[in-house]
Amino acid sequence: MEFTGERVIPGQGDADLYNEHRARYWLARRFASGKNVLDAACGTGYGSALLAETARSVVGVDVARDALDYARQHYRAPNLRFAQADCLALPFPAGRFDLAVAFEIIEHLDDAGAFLAELRRVLEDSGVLVLSTPNRLYYTDDRGEINPFHRKEFSYPEFDEALRPHFPHRAILFQNHVAGLAISGPGAEWNAAGLSADCFFQESSAAPAIEDSRRGAHFFVALCSSQPIGAIEPLLYLPSAANILRERESYIHLLEQRIAEKDAYVLKLQADYDRNIEWARSLDRDLDKARADLRSVQEDHERKTEWALNLERDLEKARADLGQLQMEFEERTAWALRLDAELKERLEELDLLYNSRWYRLGKNLNLSPVPPSHRGPSDSGSQ
Repeated sequence: MEFTGERVIPGQGDADLYNEHRARYWLARRFASGKNVLDAACGTGYGSALLAETARSVVGVDVARDALDYARQHYRAPNLRFAQADCLALPFPAGRFDLAVAFEIIEHLDDAGAFLAELRRVLEDSGVLVLSTPNRLYYTDDRGEINPFHRKEFSYPEFDEALRPHFPHRAILFQNHVAGLAISGPGAEWNAAGLSADCFFQESSAAPAIEDSRRGAHFFVALCSSQPIGAIEPLLYLPSAANILRERESYIHLLEQRIAEKDAYVLKLQADYDRNIEWARSLDRDLDKARADLRSVQEDHERKTEWALNLERDLEKARADLGQLQMEFEERTAWALRLDAELKERLEELDLLYNSRWYRLGKNLNLSPVPPSHRGPSDSGSQ
């Protein structure tokens, strides 16, 4: 089975992530001794196996078949079994369990109320529910870690509001990584059964405001019941393989990476901005040139329009002059035709005159003028 970062697989992924989940099961283990226990959304089954060490019986249910196959292969005990089931429709009768645990599942569901009602149904009246969820204000709002698998995340008031209709008695605890120093070794091994008060030392300091504690909590772990729960001792989980500063160092490294990414992104934005500014300036230059070209074209168009108008006026004048000349030509042609007709008439009259008997008689007597066209050789010397 491959680790994806969402479902915990022992031995795979970050040790602190595994320890976060295992610490919750150690808290629930306090209430599991001799009880019938339901582990809702049990995943790979490591937590169910831990509860089965003291419980009368443990049933781990999950909707994912591959997770259940892993659990059945790695964890076996007479009082432990695994079943595939939907957490909104558990295949168990009412009041079947004394203890139910549901870690990091409620934020994955669309209907948290239906899920809580189903858990309440399978618990007996004095049964206890232990469930956890990440703090939305810490992970999503403050750190900006968006989990695409989460459908509904909770702040402290939202978590308490979701639990109230189903469980009148509630205690919402805060789960955090804490900084500390351990002094141990081959000559000073941990013995949980014999730990004395001297093994733990906490310097007194001003307690943080309750609102700050609620906002800064990494996870909420709620203990819920229909009956009073009683006093709850805090849990300090010391895993066998962990570095209590690793999570903080990893977070600092993550912040450094994000800062570097943001710096690179800012530089990219600056480069894009500079390119856009240069592009805009180039556009301004092109626009100025286009405006100058447009003005030149407009001026040329105006000149050509004026030339065309002048040409049109000259053409109209030429047409008018041509018309006038045509009229004069027609008048002079008519005048020439009239003169030609008159000339023909006069010539005909002269021919009549020259051919008349009286004219010939006068010509012979040298009494009549003789035009050059009617003079013969003999007439040239008689004048």
